[in-house]
Amino acid sequence: MIRFIKSLPAHMAESEDCMDKRDAECGQDKANSPFRSQNEDSLDFDLYGDLSVDLNQEMTYPELKKLFEESQQTIKKFEAENKKLKDENFVLKKNISSLYLTAREEITRKDAQIKALQDKEVRSRKLLAQSHAQ
Repeated sequence: MIRFIKSLPAHMAESEDCMDKRDAECGQDKANSPFRSQNEDSLDFDLYGDLSVDLNQEMTYPELKKLFEESQQTIKKFEAENKKLKDENFVLKKNISSLYLTAREEITRKDAQIKALQDKEVRSRKLLAQSHAQ
């Protein structure tokens, strides 16, 4: 049975980062590292010797496959929802643009109607003033 570890222990990730930083700060590359002076076979053998593995963090291939398939389904669901939201967003932008243009035209029409009524009132007052003057 193949088992995979979900994640490396935190102390291992930090240790590797520290070693890389220390080598870079000392002006050494990995080939000149003091760790390379040892026999490579023993280095490879000892490399994973101190790893402590929590068996509760291990996953089998079928578990990983199931998790992968669930993730794929979730991705498909989110992609469909994203497409739906993009389409809805397009329609809403189109509608608000039409609404804005309609409102602008309506304001222009109302302004013209108000001006026409004001002009009509001014003419009516002039006629009324002329008829009273006579």
